Amino acid sequence: MWDVVLDALLDSLKVLPFLLVIYLLIEFLESNVSSKNKILRLLNGKCAPIVASGIGVVPQCGFSVMASDLYGKNYIKTGTLIAVLVASSDEALPILWSNAETFVTAWIVVGIKIVYAMILGFILNAFEKSPKFPADEETHDHDQETAEHGCCNHDMRAPSNFWGFVKHPLIHTAKIFLYVLLVNAVFGLLLHYFEAEITGFLSSHKFLQYFTVTALGLVPNCASSVIITSMYAQNVIDFSAMVGGLVANSGIAVAILFRQKERTKRNLLILAIMYFAGVIASALCYLFSNVILA
Repeated sequence: MWDVVLDALLDSLKVLPFLLVIYLLIEFLESNVSSKNKILRLLNGKCAPIVASGIGVVPQCGFSVMASDLYGKNYIKTGTLIAVLVASSDEALPILWSNAETFVTAWIVVGIKIVYAMILGFILNAFEKSPKFPADEETHDHDQETAEHGCCNHDMRAPSNFWGFVKHPLIHTAKIFLYVLLVNAVFGLLLHYFEAEITGFLSSHKFLQYFTVTALGLVPNCASSVIITSMYAQNVIDFSAMVGGLVANSGIAVAILFRQKERTKRNLLILAIMYFAGVIASALCYLFSNVILA
């Protein structure tokens, strides 16, 4: 059990630097309206899903956590978030790359996830309006009003010294880190004690693999991607089921979304999109498996 808790701590520590960077960036944006508007335009530009999928595929769950937090603050559109989450690979790619028999398979998974993430991102963004930005000449008039309060409604009028700038990002980083650690520990323990039951069920119900493995991928813990890739390496599940699970998997990012209880319906919609995206990916890979794995 303590090994699971230690793994949860190590996984959470990996996210820590990303959390601090993103909250320092947010602090800067909250205090500088002009820079904030320029960044928002960039993140919501026509090529945002391409950039998002490229960032998301890097095997590090910190990027998906960053995307979730930016989305929660309305800095990025839904399609851009989905592109990051779908492309995210967490611990899966290093495991596949470490095995000579699955090394090539890892690159196939990378290609599928990047292309699929971009397609979904462009489709979803096409149905969502970009946020309205104040005209450049009007920005100065709104600077004082906007800069009074930042995220969490904290006072932005504090003295402009180093501690005044980093205080809130440090506090916010610590809170999210503890939240991530708790979620990692809880789901890590659940997967640790019920891994045998999960693998046994999947090996005896081939038809249900595409639905159940995708659901397993939604579990907000690095262990879920490890279990999925390990089951594939042991021939418990097939390639199509693995792809579906990894498409739905985004590490701890989904749990970050659900911290905002007032947006539960929107977050459930994101969860549903991720699930059905995984199931559809499994079905497509099954239909075209002869071409993909040729």
